[in-house]
Amino acid sequence: MARDSQDRYPFQYPQDDDIVVQKDLTGLWSLDLKGKVIGVVETSGESFHRFDRYLNFSKPLISKTFSPRACGWVFGMNIFDLTERRKQNITEVYHKWQNLDGGYQFQILG
Repeated sequence: MARDSQDRYPFQYPQDDDIVVQKDLTGLWSLDLKGKVIGVVETSGESFHRFDRYLNFSKPLISKTFSPRACGWVFGMNIFDLTERRKQNITEVYHKWQNLDGGYQFQILG
């Protein structure tokens, strides 16, 4: 089936939902993310992408830091500014939250 799809379509499905684009994407290099680390396709209109679906707002640190209506990580095309990521020290921020949430109290599991 994979070989058949490669012959028929100008894109490929290597695995899962990923698509390999076979087109010049050079313009993405000059995209201005205005100081943001990640640019994603807007899908926050869907309720399952909002923070209240997977963050535990009964925890005071979560409820005072985040908005339950804010949009979280979404699927689709993601563009990262790695220079800005380093500048904002995102790895350290991630580790800080990981350490604060030692028992997975901040997440709604399931």
